[in-house]
Amino acid sequence: MSTRITTEVLGDHPPLSQIATSLPLSTSWIRGGDGLIGFGRHKTLKISGPKRFQEADAWWKNELSQFEIHNNVHGSGTGPILFTSFAFLDESDSEIIIPEIVIGLKNGTSWITWVGDQNQPEIRRVTPNAGRILKLNWLPGSIDADEWKERVASAVEKIRSNGLEKVVLARDIHILSNSTISARSIISALEEEYPSTWLFLVQNLVGATPELLVRLSKSLVTSRVLAGTIRKSGNEQQDLGLAASLAKSSKDLEEHEYAVQSVVEAIAPYCSSTNVPDSPFVLHLSNVMH
Repeated sequence: MSTRITTEVLGDHPPLSQIATSLPLSTSWIRGGDGLIGFGRHKTLKISGPKRFQEADAWWKNELSQFEIHNNVHGSGTGPILFTSFAFLDESDSEIIIPEIVIGLKNGTSWITWVGDQNQPEIRRVTPNAGRILKLNWLPGSIDADEWKERVASAVEKIRSNGLEKVVLARDIHILSNSTISARSIISALEEEYPSTWLFLVQNLVGATPELLVRLSKSLVTSRVLAGTIRKSGNEQQDLGLAASLAKSSKDLEEHEYAVQSVVEAIAPYCSSTNVPDSPFVLHLSNVMH
């Protein structure tokens, strides 16, 4: 038994972050106003383990085989769409979502895709309260300050003694708010503050990133790799000097080269050729430079 998937051209509508339907917001991928935003859940899957990517691929292909697709728009982002967040660790859960409704916008063309035999769903505008002042309490996460310092020292020692080129460390921080913050408000605030980043929402994973791991457009694969960071001062002239120092920093250039090589080595077996710029550029965001 097949499931009908319909994609139609959509007329004028509010910015993607301000669109609402009868279903709750579930997923998004937005940059510079263009992108995709999903509502509701047609199907979901949680997977884990070392074969999670292969299992996700097989599951998606099986779902596609059961769709009766009516696509009157065509192009990237139209038709059946899958959103997913994959965990780094094998034992952690990865989440896969096929939304019931997806609204897309690209280069001035907008469309709506929905699951089922019903007529085109209605959309309306909402105004996220992104500018509301919240009281936030920042608390230690699963690693306290002393343990974090020990881990950093251990990583430095391993670089010196074992010949490691680079070690990536991360830690979590807990934040308590004086009121509930919706995913939509977070996306709206991030869109205003960081317009050049990719905004994402899958399940409860929401945020903005200036990096792009990999993108496939027809036969072209692209990636944006960032490494090396410096905080902005808020003074334009001083920040220009900081950007120049970052661009000339031997430490940060070496760190960036490690990151670039790791991506090139990963995608090279799947590409007929690769092209890496001779030198990186400094990306300016509202609070930092990469």
